[in-house]
Amino acid sequence: MPNHYAKLLLAALLALCTTAHTQPLILIGQSNAELSGAFSYEFLKSPLSRPYDEALANVSFNLPFRASAQANRFLSTSSDSTVVIPDLFARISQHVNAHLDVSAPVFGGVLFFAARENASLSVTGALGNTRFNLDTTLAGTGSILLKGTIHMPLAFDMEWRSLSFGYAFKPAPLISLGFQVHKHTFIARTAGDLRPDLSGRIDVGGDAGNTSFLVEYPDSKVYGVADGHYEGTAWSPELAVGIGPVRLVSRMGARMAARGHLDVAYSVPYFINPETFEPRFTAPDSFLAAGNLSRLLNGETGKRNIHIKDRLILSLPQSHSLSVDLWPGKLAFSYTKVFGHVSIHNESSQTEPSPSGTDTTSASDSGGVDTEGFVDLDVFPDQVMCLSAHFGWFHGDLGAHSLNLSYRKHGHLLSGLSPLDWNGDPIVPIFDFGFTWGHPMVFTTDFFIVPLPAVRSGISYAF
Repeated sequence: MPNHYAKLLLAALLALCTTAHTQPLILIGQSNAELSGAFSYEFLKSPLSRPYDEALANVSFNLPFRASAQANRFLSTSSDSTVVIPDLFARISQHVNAHLDVSAPVFGGVLFFAARENASLSVTGALGNTRFNLDTTLAGTGSILLKGTIHMPLAFDMEWRSLSFGYAFKPAPLISLGFQVHKHTFIARTAGDLRPDLSGRIDVGGDAGNTSFLVEYPDSKVYGVADGHYEGTAWSPELAVGIGPVRLVSRMGARMAARGHLDVAYSVPYFINPETFEPRFTAPDSFLAAGNLSRLLNGETGKRNIHIKDRLILSLPQSHSLSVDLWPGKLAFSYTKVFGHVSIHNESSQTEPSPSGTDTTSASDSGGVDTEGFVDLDVFPDQVMCLSAHFGWFHGDLGAHSLNLSYRKHGHLLSGLSPLDWNGDPIVPIFDFGFTWGHPMVFTTDFFIVPLPAVRSGISYAF
């Protein structure tokens, strides 16, 4: 949110410059970004894949890793004569998400429980040693000179966890039935802080006369702060049936309403409308109008405090997997069809703007805010085909699936990235392998290569 305001603020300043000559507006001396997260494939484990004759406890977790790189070449389209980014340092790391699974023979079947950290995502970034410089001539009528620094840290965190309870049994030698229910928990947090410190001089000449005055906008006057927290829960069932070498697993979808808030407070210079971020006036003579000139000389600002009380809606699709044992206990083929998509969006937005008395702008600047599309992300998995092998201490999966992505009403963002596609959705490969050894204490290590890389280690004990 603060980053969005910063860009609009700078765009408004540029709109004041009606002629050509400008020097670099922002020179970022140092900047860094860190993307970290984790994903667990254990959520896709079938209820029929557990032993019926012994109790089993399993603990597994992703091994952390960290990679760093200079990322300027990834931002070549973002740097221009307005914003110069000479040095961007990026880090990618993996969280240590954990998984606990316990099963025990009960009443001729197997009763099980699992606690999983399915997915997490954390994004942080900051601008350091950033200089702001606007030195522009106004078509022979004056000039604007503004210089200063900008401090802008940002953070976003998201977590998806689940608790699973289930039971599987065999009513007949060649028939197996399983059922489990998942309790999902979704948590999202965001925070940001924009602190520019600008000062300079405005020289204006026109029919009404000539004037020159100093302007100062320290971070005590011009700023942007955002803080939000959302949390919600939902339940989803899962059914499984096996007849001989054929198994069908149906995972029902879920709709999770995460309730919370997003508080935003910001202040912009008077000559920018805090509601639309558009310049209030652009003609040189407008600077010399009595009301405008006094506000500029006094360094007045327009402030807004917005309290958004909407809901983040996380939707999980339903999927149906059909698998066949090509070589019982060693080789199996599965096909999964996904109905729906994974999505995060906001719904039923309500805003509480600041009272007009706390705003130095007109009363119209205290109106409501339209948050439609503020969060709007959709992931479209569709067809999934996979060949699974288990030979002694070695196991692995090889397959492919179709995938696409849309963000804020821009659809099919991944189209064209792969030479193979399904109805315009690129085909993404699946490849992972691992090793298992020991008994009754069993050690497991898995290497997930694509689509999401991870190294996972686990310990199981049969008793």
